Amino acid sequence: VHIINNGCSSRDNESRDEMEEKRESSELNPLSTGDAGDVIDRRSRICRERLPCGVRLLESVGAFNAWPQNSHKALVLVLTFCCYSTFHLSRKSFSAVKGVLKSCSLNESYRNTCCPGWAPFNESHGNAILGSVDYSFLFAYAVSMFISGLVADRVNLRYFLVIGMIGSGLGSILLGVAYFANIHVLYYFILVQLGTGAAQSMGWPAVVAVLGHWFGKERRGLIMGIWNSNISIGNILGTVIPSIWATCDGPWGWSFVVPGFIIIGVSVPVFLLLVIAPNDVGLPSPVHYDVLDYTELEEEKMELKSIGNAPNTVTEPKPKPAKGQAISICRAVLIPGVIEYSLALFFIKLVSYTFLFWLPLYIYRSNEGFIGGIQISNQFSDWLSIFFDVGGILGTILCGVLSDIINTRALVIVVLLYTSVPLLFLYRTFGADHIAITVVLLVVIGACVNGPFGIITTAVASDLGTHKSLRRNENAKATVAAILDGTGSLGAAIGPLIAG
Repeated sequence: VHIINNGCSSRDNESRDEMEEKRESSELNPLSTGDAGDVIDRRSRICRERLPCGVRLLESVGAFNAWPQNSHKALVLVLTFCCYSTFHLSRKSFSAVKGVLKSCSLNESYRNTCCPGWAPFNESHGNAILGSVDYSFLFAYAVSMFISGLVADRVNLRYFLVIGMIGSGLGSILLGVAYFANIHVLYYFILVQLGTGAAQSMGWPAVVAVLGHWFGKERRGLIMGIWNSNISIGNILGTVIPSIWATCDGPWGWSFVVPGFIIIGVSVPVFLLLVIAPNDVGLPSPVHYDVLDYTELEEEKMELKSIGNAPNTVTEPKPKPAKGQAISICRAVLIPGVIEYSLALFFIKLVSYTFLFWLPLYIYRSNEGFIGGIQISNQFSDWLSIFFDVGGILGTILCGVLSDIINTRALVIVVLLYTSVPLLFLYRTFGADHIAITVVLLVVIGACVNGPFGIITTAVASDLGTHKSLRRNENAKATVAAILDGTGSLGAAIGPLIAG
């Protein structure tokens, strides 16, 4: 059953109902037909004015005429994919330059060359200082995530997302300014990371809510699994691009400035082209439920009886429009499965973000700088860490496909997580024996850790955000996604801090 909404958004459902009543009453009173038509025409003009100007331009040239629904879905997928890739691109930069910021210690005289480092990170307790900067970002990200989820369900998601992108870009640029302005004050880096973490938290709830508006339950695991590879691709780009300047004698400030300008640049097409929901362009909303609940059928029967039109038997009613009232955090926590998946994501992100922030430096510093008898550089360790994210791409797609096939996401998640435990011990023991062993283990570990990570934060978040207990309230997606990712981010903050 498709929920057909031709209004501007779910917030306009009450006004749409009034128009439908006028339209129905016009059948009994022909004199009112013109008035109802004027209301609908006037409202249609308002809807069009609310669309992004880039979409209005594309519509004027007939860009969506052939396949309107598929064309809009493809555009939303591409925009949100590129959008969140750049969030991770700008987030990964600090990890890529850690080997340059922290100088070699006294017991690392085996290296032919040592980076002089950058104060205050080149002091004897440099790892702890780097960890504190990471923690500043992740703490602000985790705390702000809960707030962002609540706000996102109540505001225009396009504006909300663009503000987060611009804020994240400015935060990344300010980190690069430290190099050009010769800033060595620890509190500068901490304050910038606090602000950047808050801005970054605006991304995930918004993109998950937008995808939830456009894509229903059918093949959600596959679609979300493929789409969620944007995280790993963003991490890969966030390693490759900054590593160009992350050398001992290189201008590492550009490692932050360039990603900052990239995410700000991508915010432009997002602002011009992103349509938040199918209702905004007169398309039907997707199906989020397998069948209608019996209780809802009974309620529909009672409503029909109240107006004297109840049939003798209960028939499948016309679906009600999605309710537009956002829910509170307390109400979202009570949705079955939210607490369980949030706790699971806490420990998953603890491991994943420890790799995200520390893997390049771990590869560079472990085993006295050698892998299989070959001495490696900081830049090579950055490139080698990419294979963890390559595994993440494979893992999210595999996890999504399997969860769709067996229709049980929890089972797939548990199997992959249990598989990752012995693999982590194997990497700790044999990871430095040969480069090929390192590559294989990083790919498999990335698949087993980031696969469940990706499916929980996308497909599971959409499942829970459209749970039947919400009674078709589709304005809960961002809040649910924020609770899941916010709880996980608390684990993400703890992991890198312990590693530091």
